[in-house]
Amino acid sequence: MSELVFDGVSVRYGTRRHALTAVDGARLTVPGGQVVGLVGESGSGKSTLARAAVGLAPLSAGRVLVNGTDTRRSRGRRRPVQMIFQDPYSSLNPRMTVAASVAEAFPRERGGSRAARHAEVARLLGQVGLDADLAALLPGQLSGGQRQRVAVARALAARPQVVIADEITSALDVSVQGAVLNLVRDVQRELRLTMLFISHDLAVVRYVSDHIAVMYLGRIVEVGPTEEVLADPRHPYTRELLAAVHGHTAGPRKDAETVTDTEPADPHHPPSGCRFHPRCPEGPAVRAEREVCRTDDPVSDAASRPRRTACHFATATATATALPERGLRDRVRENGNP
Repeated sequence: MSELVFDGVSVRYGTRRHALTAVDGARLTVPGGQVVGLVGESGSGKSTLARAAVGLAPLSAGRVLVNGTDTRRSRGRRRPVQMIFQDPYSSLNPRMTVAASVAEAFPRERGGSRAARHAEVARLLGQVGLDADLAALLPGQLSGGQRQRVAVARALAARPQVVIADEITSALDVSVQGAVLNLVRDVQRELRLTMLFISHDLAVVRYVSDHIAVMYLGRIVEVGPTEEVLADPRHPYTRELLAAVHGHTAGPRKDAETVTDTEPADPHHPPSGCRFHPRCPEGPAVRAEREVCRTDDPVSDAASRPRRTACHFATATATATALPERGLRDRVRENGNP
């Protein structure tokens, strides 16, 4: 089992006044054989971090390590990290058959006869719940759920040490999301894969993840075991994500509704101090005595706080409402089909 480590990873686009730091000094460990769910609203940097891990986004600082080895050293050889993309309609070549798409991902050293390759394609399709007869079809002849299963098979074909799943159910019909989630969870457990699972949906993350990492404006702001984070979130942003599931703010706070409705800061010009402070319902916009949030960056000493929480007042936790499971159970019913 392989460990994935983001060691101070930064991804920066553009130069000077028009530069955008999409990921800023991210530190995150995905333990071997476990699933870390990465959550955060759109624009937080989740997908950019994922793309950095597979070499699709250039690192401006830091390293991505698999078992202590920099993934950039694997170029031209077997890639240790494979990614399943969000949109199954664009992640497969429309002119290649299912068999060709899956076989293309085989490690170069595998070799073997044509019959052996066909047998391996059939085995992989069976592993993701697809009939081997689909191997001769083009992606356009498949449903969305079937295409995403092919994408999973293609990722597994490379025999990766780590798999990154980036919003893999968000482009699917609700009727098939549960079946795909069950597939991913079962395959991960069967193969004991190390997985980074990215989603904006906390209920989905809870279903598949051992740990949760929360990302805001390019920074990791809280990391911990799934049930601990959801039962007792330490960062105000995590609490707001949970509150959004229930459709209300997390606790009776003065002017909280007005503050949390504020748009996220411009990522080209992030705020000083804590990046969440302009929107924080527990920060200086509401509590004047917390001026430190405007001036001091809590990421610098996050390692000293519970769950590496990037908040000066992380120990001053608020009561959180438990995440409901009813809707999730409906979506991940065991008999779902693509």
